[in-house]
Amino acid sequence: MDISRLVMPIGRRNRKHEIFDPPSFDRAMSKFDKLIVRAARSWNTEVPGRKELPRKYAKICWETMTLARSKRRNPEDMLPEVCRIKGVDESEVIEALEVLARKIEETNYSFKENRETGKALISSAKSLLEKLR
Repeated sequence: MDISRLVMPIGRRNRKHEIFDPPSFDRAMSKFDKLIVRAARSWNTEVPGRKELPRKYAKICWETMTLARSKRRNPEDMLPEVCRIKGVDESEVIEALEVLARKIEETNYSFKENRETGKALISSAKSLLEKLR
């Protein structure tokens, strides 16, 4: 049975997922670039339930990533151009990205706080078990 027609050649890739590969043209992305990437993924079906910011801004970030990849530039440099083309105020998009950054920071902080609380509970439970023995 010949299955060669079912195998995708190495050179061809699914263009839908290509945008989420780390850009080869800039390995050290700024924090703002990383926010744009995360916002672009916000409504992606591969990450269901994330929806961290309104679809309008996620779509602008998606288009920014597409344009940045095609021009081999950083997303942060391309955001003003995409906003101009779409007729959206750039400060509005930046504000949405700042809100996203605060959400991420709060989530990370609460996760760290919960983890530390969990460690303290485990420690006290261990000491109680030792006392009971």
